[in-house]
Amino acid sequence: MKSSNQIFFAMYFLFSISVLSQFQVTTKFDGKQLALNPVWTRVADVYGEAGSIESAEFSKDGRYIVSGSKFDNTVIMWRTSDGFEMWRQTLPQEIERVAWSPDGKYVASCSEDFLVRVFKAEDGELVMELRHEQGIDALDWSHNGRWLASGEEYHDDEDGVRRGYLTLFNMPEGTVHKRYDFGTTMNEVDFTLDDKYILAAGHGAQVKVFKLPELELVKEFVGDPKHHFITARFSPDQKLIAAGDKDGNYWIWDFETGKLKEKFDRSGHKVEVVNWSPDGKYLATAGNDPFIRFFRTEDILSGNRIYTALQVHAGDQAEYIDFNTDGSMLVSAHQDGCIRLWIVMSEDPTVNERRHKWVRKQQDEMNAEKNKTKK
Repeated sequence: MKSSNQIFFAMYFLFSISVLSQFQVTTKFDGKQLALNPVWTRVADVYGEAGSIESAEFSKDGRYIVSGSKFDNTVIMWRTSDGFEMWRQTLPQEIERVAWSPDGKYVASCSEDFLVRVFKAEDGELVMELRHEQGIDALDWSHNGRWLASGEEYHDDEDGVRRGYLTLFNMPEGTVHKRYDFGTTMNEVDFTLDDKYILAAGHGAQVKVFKLPELELVKEFVGDPKHHFITARFSPDQKLIAAGDKDGNYWIWDFETGKLKEKFDRSGHKVEVVNWSPDGKYLATAGNDPFIRFFRTEDILSGNRIYTALQVHAGDQAEYIDFNTDGSMLVSAHQDGCIRLWIVMSEDPTVNERRHKWVRKQQDEMNAEKNKTKK
């Protein structure tokens, strides 16, 4: 029979392992370690646990973060360095997505009142409203700034046909460039880095890819009809497409051949967002459990089925995650009404040297500009 001390220490050991496992699981390779370190948390929806932040994105220079909330209906601009609130705009209905213009001068939001709004990033001044037929769930700005893409929720027309439109707007004019009937709600639209293609994913078993500027449907990536897609993204090199569905499955396709490279499930919960790191080495995901997960791209493609490189307990389930331009930071948007900033500690041993060179280059350019002004 075990003594009370033995039972106590056994229970303490199990409790300790349980607690530790909730916070961070990292994997070391050749002495290097991938890690996600918390920086700050800010309330971005005043309704707390009843609130939800649907989207949060970095500006291209990483200095600011814009967020959009579901229940207090606010677009808020945050300063990345300290989480200071720069401005906020309160809208009539819930906000589903926010997006930056590539020059950092404007941010756009889409909401359930059928409007895409464009604000000045500097002070939140409203400069444009783009009306739709239904609520809007998906939004993305092309990298060249030429188009703003939106994806509407579906509606049934008078003939009982289900419709849901992908719309490309010419920017900065705000005129409609092209429209495509996706046939159902779109949760995600995403441009390739060269803006030659855009994908759309939503309440269906297909991820559709269109060629620009014609918005010509060129490829369909078909999943399981029982599991509609929630999110999808091009890899930075445009060779892969990753998608997540409502039942927790991840799908990875070869963009060129259309071949399914891998399908796997690591949580059994709805996948709300997938996002590639800017160097393409990791696929970061989040959804209806409290974890942010990183998977190595090389592991996924190798077929060895050893996928999770990092799993971090993020406090509450996340609706959205976004990397800054160099992949050194991550912002996450959560259903508890908070956004959280994280530092991504890379496995790459040269990352500090490369960042130092980048910072030095920026400083040299700024000093050169100041000297020109003085002259």
